[in-house]
Amino acid sequence: MNLLPLIILSLLGTQQTLDDFSYADTTAAQAAWQASAGTPPVTVVDGGGKKSVELAMPFASQPKLPRSVVDRHVSLDLIAAGSFTLELSTNTPEVARLQIYFRSGKGWYGASSRLKEKGPQTVRFEKSSFRTEGTPAGWNQIDGIRLAAWREEDRDASLRLHRLSTATRPVALVVPDAAREDGELRSARETAQRLAEMLDELGLTADEIPESSLTHGGLGTRPVAILAYNPRLSSEAVAALVDYVNSGGKLLACYSLPSKLATALGFAQSKYVRQSRSGYFAEIRFDAAKTADAPASIAGLPMSVKQNSWNITTAEPAAYNARVIGRWFDDAGQSTGQPALLLSDRGAFFSHIVLGDDREGKKQMLATLLGHFDASLWKTMTEVELARAKQTGHLDDLEQLTTWVEQSSSAVAQAELAAANRAIEQSQEAGLAGHYPQAIAAARTAREKMILAYAASQPSKTREGRAWWNHSGMGAYTDDWDRTMRELKQAGFNMIIPNMLWGGVAHYASDVLPRSKTYEEHGDQIAQCCAAAKRHGIEVHVWKVNFNLGHAAPESFKEQMRREGRLQADLDGETKPWLNPAHPENQKLELESLLEVVRKYPVDGIHFDYIRWPGRTSGYSEFSRKKFEADTGNKVANWPADVYDGPLREAYIDWRCQQITNLVATVSREARKIRPGVKISAAVFGAYPDCRSSVAQDWPLWVRQGYLDFLCPMDYTTDDAYFQGIVKNQLKLVEGRIPVYPGIGQWRLPKDRVLGQIHYARDLGAAGFTIFNLSEGSANEILPLVKLGAGSQPATPPHNTP
Repeated sequence: MNLLPLIILSLLGTQQTLDDFSYADTTAAQAAWQASAGTPPVTVVDGGGKKSVELAMPFASQPKLPRSVVDRHVSLDLIAAGSFTLELSTNTPEVARLQIYFRSGKGWYGASSRLKEKGPQTVRFEKSSFRTEGTPAGWNQIDGIRLAAWREEDRDASLRLHRLSTATRPVALVVPDAAREDGELRSARETAQRLAEMLDELGLTADEIPESSLTHGGLGTRPVAILAYNPRLSSEAVAALVDYVNSGGKLLACYSLPSKLATALGFAQSKYVRQSRSGYFAEIRFDAAKTADAPASIAGLPMSVKQNSWNITTAEPAAYNARVIGRWFDDAGQSTGQPALLLSDRGAFFSHIVLGDDREGKKQMLATLLGHFDASLWKTMTEVELARAKQTGHLDDLEQLTTWVEQSSSAVAQAELAAANRAIEQSQEAGLAGHYPQAIAAARTAREKMILAYAASQPSKTREGRAWWNHSGMGAYTDDWDRTMRELKQAGFNMIIPNMLWGGVAHYASDVLPRSKTYEEHGDQIAQCCAAAKRHGIEVHVWKVNFNLGHAAPESFKEQMRREGRLQADLDGETKPWLNPAHPENQKLELESLLEVVRKYPVDGIHFDYIRWPGRTSGYSEFSRKKFEADTGNKVANWPADVYDGPLREAYIDWRCQQITNLVATVSREARKIRPGVKISAAVFGAYPDCRSSVAQDWPLWVRQGYLDFLCPMDYTTDDAYFQGIVKNQLKLVEGRIPVYPGIGQWRLPKDRVLGQIHYARDLGAAGFTIFNLSEGSANEILPLVKLGAGSQPATPPHNTP
């Protein structure tokens, strides 16, 4: 259980109750909340002396009722609200999916959430997650609220509604609107999400404000706003941000800096700069010196922060006491002279996006900036940092950690725990004296010591799969596979899964696929990887991204595939840069490329990824229609509606699954003919059976048929309860037939939580674990911790033992 969200909610934010559901009687409740046709009227119930409203969900009694819906007429201005919380109770969370709508003029704003647990709970809806239907007039003109419970199971159940409220917090994170979608904006939202998670860990849960809300006062009176990455701000949004700054609001902008906004902040001469080589932008060093024309840097900044950036947008000081307080250094420790962080009386500018490496250093940088902008935030961050220091991995408090350390009998762990306790005392003393930066620094020292104690207390098994996915296909260190393998071995890892080929490009001397720029500039990556792995006793399971042509695939190859009708199409018939799994030539290409790896290189195995369709809205080309009709004998009168959500939907799902399964079966059979003993594995979606209908990935069938030797579900989540639930279900589905090495999303988690999910996987009976993604930053952060405990003893992967 993670108690920090409860602590954070109690420390920050103002709330406005929209409805406390404490109506005098059922008649009053029904007058306020009107049920739609088919939905039973609401009733008032009394539980523990407090009244609430009960919404019935008669999904067994009324089998044709798709949802229970109630509406209330209101007149509200919710433009400045950051999120909405609905407090409720249910004993059957699996029966329905909850959706909330706000009506505005001729349209709606809507968001949904699944209920996670039985009993009382609070469901939070971020404003940025709301989608529009119709043409709403604006968040400042809300005239109705709708609550809907959508059928998930055919059972009668109910929800008890306790309180609906808005939450407004001091820090705003400005994000692109949810309805806008393309590669760059997806990247922008991912960047915002990463920064939001860091702010959560600081105790400064941010309100995510859509860009479109800015022009109507969406920032409200919040003292601080952040632009994590907003590449397409409208001129109206820029003008609103300029007004915000001119009115006293403080703004942190990252990477993208429109000229008018730069002027308002006191910065000038924005210019794009690309790295001259890999490792050119590797570290940010902060300047604490005071000069005649510039004040000292702000208190609390780290000495330096690691970040492997590939390009930046520079700026120069111009007004409002603007100055450079951090500059870029390369991986050799030499200054590039380029500004990294600028500060003025009105805000700050960071010259790239905030990446996930050196997470603790980034959080210290953010905390210092935010505390400088609004001193009232320091106390909150201090309290949360101290509370967070006492929660480590899967353990909730210091008492549990003490027991964990004592049970391990590790002298290293005991010494680190003693040092942590001393640092906690120092943090508490500094906090009481109001010396918040020092209190936070001491709390962070305590946390680092506790993590070391926790890591050193983890047991080490002798039979376990310990693997890393490596997305670059170049190891953790460019042109140094030997260092990668040496460090993996020293930390107790026994497998690496390097991404060496895609649907349309290869990082090795392929005669089947186009050779990549990586191959041309750095040589054959599989050959180098295998040679280094053999020296250090690490297994190599070559990872292929199936069907997806990849960003590095030559345009000429993509165009050839398009001309030959071998690409997928969406519901509108638009082609996508994905090979169609139903096309025989694509099946042949996928097969030959993987078998080429087995023939040419002494790999221990081959690893499927993207072994699926992209989603339910892909797979509707004319070729797919003809192939489906020929394979099944079904004639499709209305394409693609009949197969998407019409009478042939289930048949089409089965057919799509069969195209993927055909490739897995053929590769498995033929690869084992070439080299008996080669291992076949796959990275798969964790949630089954959802992935069968959504992306046509029927991996339990592959396990039952013997096509795979081990499985690596991609269980990337920050929710430990969800991680445990999904791993438990995977192990149940596999039934012990093959080892399961659950995938841990390291880039989304603090380092102790990575270790915590390793513990949960082991505790549930998984045969090992796989971490995404191996890079220089993740190697520096995670390998030393695993080496201390979980990987301190060598282990044999279970797929190599009876």
